[in-house]
Amino acid sequence: MSLSTDQVKHIAKLARLSLSDLEIEKYSKDLNQILAYVEQLQELDTQGVEPMLGAVQNQKPLREDIVIDSGLQEKMLANAPDSEDTAIKVPQMS
Repeated sequence: MSLSTDQVKHIAKLARLSLSDLEIEKYSKDLNQILAYVEQLQELDTQGVEPMLGAVQNQKPLREDIVIDSGLQEKMLANAPDSEDTAIKVPQMS
């Protein structure tokens, strides 16, 4: 499959791009190369290949996720003008 310059102009119009004639020629060449590569990929036998969710699968986290009490809540509440239990009290909005 190959795209004509008219098709590239149509695609540019749909994307609301105003392209010069030189850009249309360049993008026509680039898009045709991409389509040729996709055609090559379609020839591959992918029978039995499981779909991937991403490029890196089964990546383990760098560290253990451990919940700790940082003590920041008490510092934050100490700076609040008014608080109750573990919340900052603010004036009611009407």
